[in-house]
Amino acid sequence: MKKSKRESVRDSTARLQRAAHERADDEARRIPWHRLLDTQNQYIDWQEFYLWVRSILEVEDRIPDWLVEVLNARVPGFIETERALSPKAAKTRPLILRLEDWIEDHVFGFAKQEGSFFASTYYAVRDPRYQRAEVCWSECTEKWKKAKPAHYPSFEEWKGMAAQCDETAHLTARERKARASAKLVHPDRLTEAATRYMDCEALAYWARQALERGSEPPAEVVRELKRRCPGYLDSGFKARAKESRGGAQDWQHMMLWIANHYFQDAKTEGWFEAVLIQVRSHPRAIRTMEFSDYCSEIWGSELPSPYPPFEDWRRDADSYVELTVN
Repeated sequence: MKKSKRESVRDSTARLQRAAHERADDEARRIPWHRLLDTQNQYIDWQEFYLWVRSILEVEDRIPDWLVEVLNARVPGFIETERALSPKAAKTRPLILRLEDWIEDHVFGFAKQEGSFFASTYYAVRDPRYQRAEVCWSECTEKWKKAKPAHYPSFEEWKGMAAQCDETAHLTARERKARASAKLVHPDRLTEAATRYMDCEALAYWARQALERGSEPPAEVVRELKRRCPGYLDSGFKARAKESRGGAQDWQHMMLWIANHYFQDAKTEGWFEAVLIQVRSHPRAIRTMEFSDYCSEIWGSELPSPYPPFEDWRRDADSYVELTVN
């Protein structure tokens, strides 16, 4: 039986999404994670500005005089470039897209040069702050086209409006359900919890190879886990390891133990899923996971002796980049 047209489109979309994800991951792992995060946040800052300007341009269909002054201050040189365009060239690409091109070329030329721009934008557009700005742009444009405001909000006022928008408005029903828990906690508290979870997860990745070998963990691992996770090694780990001879269940048990002991407030209040969502898309968490995989490959069947201290391992994970090209 032939696939329906809807199924074919869905399969094609899924393939494109996988390809984009793979390309973003491939670019991302070749630069330090903190630089990727800085570029990602910078891109969102500029997209907020761009979407504010775009919402006005789409209503006015021109650049108002007062906005010219703002653009001269924020994107010096853009207005001069626009005035130098021939009528034919101006019709080739819409004004709003020419502004976006100018920002990408002049502000993010460095990211394009080093080959990380696609990765930065891929992760940025999935950030709740970007999604709120996009929703604000959409809602403002629709509202202002029906009734043009006497005065447009300043950029700072517009950002305040965007902060109040529902970032899930343009997401699928499944994605909205997953994001709903983020509304149950203040953003600062969520960020703090996500940072703590990444610290705990890094500890678990560091200990993973030792815990899943089915033998007595190195003294360095035992000492660190007793200090940072007191009680975990006494929670049935030894008996379980003896019975299973190590395995992925030890990793899963440790992460569950961490969640139950250090994130019980988030679980009780219903926003633990929001913590996981934020962690899964954070460059540092992704890079730590990749470094763990790298260690598994280079260590092979034998653990290093002495086992690397956690702080050293974490520092190496933070600085890890993949230099080879597949």
